[in-house]
Amino acid sequence: MRWVVWVVACLACSRASADEDLAIPWKPPPDPTWEALPQNDDEARALTDREAVPNKLKPFDVSELLALRADATRLVAGEAQIASAYDAWMNGDASKPSYLIFGTLHDSRAQIETVASIVFRMKAPWGFALEQFRARGKWKDAPDTPSADDADLATLTRAHAALDEGAMWRVTARQNDLDHAAWKFGYVTSVANLIYAARGASMPLVACDLPPELRKNFTAGGAAESALRELHCARALHGAAIALAPAHPPTDAGLTDDDAMPPERYAILVGANHAEPSGLPRFLGTKTNAARVVSVRVLGGRPRDAGGEETALASRLVVMDPVLVRGEHGAPDVLLLPDDAWSGTIDRAIDRGDHDAPPAPAAGLPRHDVVVSSDEPARFAIGDASVDVAKTTESLSVRAGHQPFVLTTKTRTIVGAIDVPEIGFAEARFSPTARELRVVVHAP
Repeated sequence: MRWVVWVVACLACSRASADEDLAIPWKPPPDPTWEALPQNDDEARALTDREAVPNKLKPFDVSELLALRADATRLVAGEAQIASAYDAWMNGDASKPSYLIFGTLHDSRAQIETVASIVFRMKAPWGFALEQFRARGKWKDAPDTPSADDADLATLTRAHAALDEGAMWRVTARQNDLDHAAWKFGYVTSVANLIYAARGASMPLVACDLPPELRKNFTAGGAAESALRELHCARALHGAAIALAPAHPPTDAGLTDDDAMPPERYAILVGANHAEPSGLPRFLGTKTNAARVVSVRVLGGRPRDAGGEETALASRLVVMDPVLVRGEHGAPDVLLLPDDAWSGTIDRAIDRGDHDAPPAPAAGLPRHDVVVSSDEPARFAIGDASVDVAKTTESLSVRAGHQPFVLTTKTRTIVGAIDVPEIGFAEARFSPTARELRVVVHAP
């Protein structure tokens, strides 16, 4: 399994930061209304029920993964490719606010790091909001919130500014004190490293969780507290957007006083339950302005003894590489990561010697650049091509690059990616029962 290495490099240097000294010649909308903080579960429930807006999203259904067919057109492999796909989605409609919500599990460092690596390659989001950071909010008559991270995050992710060591120390100290999951599973430093990566990517980080000082009157872990945390996050995002908007004018002329504020765009990382249709998404739009939302459930990258969906699916599903499965008809996307529960064994090699070329295609057709075989009958799909395979080698024509694949047998599905060379070809040999794959890239 490949662990993410944080590289503090400028992945998107052209992106402006909300904290640059940008003039605001336009009249921004008022801050979202923050009434008095609810004082008990009943008040919190009444407020969140009133503010919730129905959506057409479907909840995550793990059984859909068992129905994967030998069709790779719904798959995306590679962090850069996934980032590009989501940038295209965000840029697809400039008239509505857009939110890309990743639902992760708190016992997985790999899930957080992989999501961050994808988001920091994106260019469309105004900012990256994380549940791991606490937003002060503007509730009336609310107690002080020394645990809030807003001010320090704004300082730390300001473009071209020197690193504020004091702010970095305070954020890290709060993570040690308040993020029990990060402490328990040993990734406090990874959360802190998000700040360095965000600075390199010129991506503002936005806090969105309800500080513990404001939760004292609610049943811990109860439905009322959970819903109020989601409403708080949505309002914090709307409030932060006012400062972020000048860096994202709708035209090259910038914003003028006649322009409405452009619709906000965020990538968001929250716990899996908060990413469900009945969670954060219900508070992002309004009754008169529906939000565009894609929810992404992240699976894999968890400890062997986690005992979750990965363990339940391991006998039927093998995840060789990080692969995104795009949802259909409002269903969430699913980002699959390899781990010790459901991964297989991959042996990758490069052959630069003399080798036999794949069979030539019919006249006028593209050359074959993938050959595949399996020690049991299967259906194999890669890119937009598919073929029935067995021990006899079959060949296909596929676009060069990091291409996702899916192989299905009567009892097992294997997903992963193969690097198809520009010159030469890739050879894949599957042993589904043994959960093994050997890939040899034959290139000059």
